[in-house]
Amino acid sequence: MKLFYKIFLCFVLLFGIAFQVAGFMLINYAYGNAIGQEKKYAFQEFQQNKYILQSILYMEPELFEGGADSLPNMAGKFTVPVTIFDEDGVCIFSNIGAQPEFLGFDGEDDVQIAFQIFREGEESYIFVYDCITQGDIKVCLVTETDISSVVNTQKSMIKYFQKIYVAILCISFPVIFLLTKVLTGSIKKVGKAARRIAQGNYSERISTEGKDEISELASDFNQMAQQVEEKIAELSDVAKQKEDFAANFAHELKTPLTSVIGYADMLYRRELTKEEVKSAAEYILSEGMRLESLSLKLMDLFVLDKQEFLLEKMSVKEMFENLEQGIEPVCRKCGTTLHMNMDDSIIEVDYDLFKTMILNLVDNAVKANCKDVWIDGKQERNTYKIRIIDNGKGIPPKELGRITEAFYMVDKSRSRKQHGAGLGMALVSKIVKIHSADMKIESDGKTGTVVSIAFRLQGGGMDEENI
Repeated sequence: MKLFYKIFLCFVLLFGIAFQVAGFMLINYAYGNAIGQEKKYAFQEFQQNKYILQSILYMEPELFEGGADSLPNMAGKFTVPVTIFDEDGVCIFSNIGAQPEFLGFDGEDDVQIAFQIFREGEESYIFVYDCITQGDIKVCLVTETDISSVVNTQKSMIKYFQKIYVAILCISFPVIFLLTKVLTGSIKKVGKAARRIAQGNYSERISTEGKDEISELASDFNQMAQQVEEKIAELSDVAKQKEDFAANFAHELKTPLTSVIGYADMLYRRELTKEEVKSAAEYILSEGMRLESLSLKLMDLFVLDKQEFLLEKMSVKEMFENLEQGIEPVCRKCGTTLHMNMDDSIIEVDYDLFKTMILNLVDNAVKANCKDVWIDGKQERNTYKIRIIDNGKGIPPKELGRITEAFYMVDKSRSRKQHGAGLGMALVSKIVKIHSADMKIESDGKTGTVVSIAFRLQGGGMDEENI
């Protein structure tokens, strides 16, 4: 059963039961009050007629000595219909229309006045009875009070209430239906939005108004949809990157392998001059070295994805004193002058990864045909910032966003000649993430490149302006 029908039926049942119980209690309360008033009136009438009977017993006791035949004119003396019993329980006088079946006389003195309600057909009465003793004469007096009007009023009220009940139910059904529709309308919106999201419309959102639970549900749903959309976009980007990676990897392997196979086949099948053999061998060696570089870089990337690294506190100045021995030969080979100025500080690093990162950045700088490379390090607030600056060709600004993608090369022909595979900056980017550092690359495409890497110092946060 749908939630709409459940809520609708619950509302109808609760309203119907509550209204019926309230009406029943109200009518019973009114009837009880009316009966109470009638009992008071009946008791007053009984007391009055009791005094009348006591007066007759006192003034004319001989009337009761002759039995029932001697009391023919008693009716006019009482204010209400009465019945008089002798001490043996025999009726000696009665002008009551309806005789009660049992009044509980036992011939002994009663300690209190008793009431009994009696119904016969459409008529209802209250009987009040008590025993009276005057001298040697003992009788029991029963008075009758007609309460048919009260009972009939109750019945009329019940009938009238039933009519009102049916009328109100007829009116309340459409009202409850509309209220239920309003309550479940927002839930239906959530359901429809969820189905649209399931069909691929991840930008679906629900308008939220008010501060009730349904609005909170809609707001939570929107937050969930936002997270789903972001995750889907992230997964799509990852899938695209993997596709690009596979395509680029296949391309990077195909080109040199085709050339190597071609030159090897030529060496195998044809008689070549010494110069031709040397040229072919040189090309095979060059492409082999590029494939070796590619395989090493790929292995490094895969290892970084699967390993956990323990970072140790190390002195920046000491690390670069050791690194300088590896950086200078790279610069000297390309005719580049190295300038280094490092302020000392303690940062948490994995030395081997840190060394790989710096060497890759310097290698990229010298491959850009620069004349000078500057490496400087300074502590700024809660960070230590290292900058690698060159005056080479630079990177076009539109290429900066993709520079850390695997296999991406700004100048593909120059990179291949220098045995590059477009994996250096991807490797650097992963190492930066492992160190929880932030990297920023700046270039105008004409006057060189600046790579800034900011490391968090112990107990310090990262400020954007320090990167």
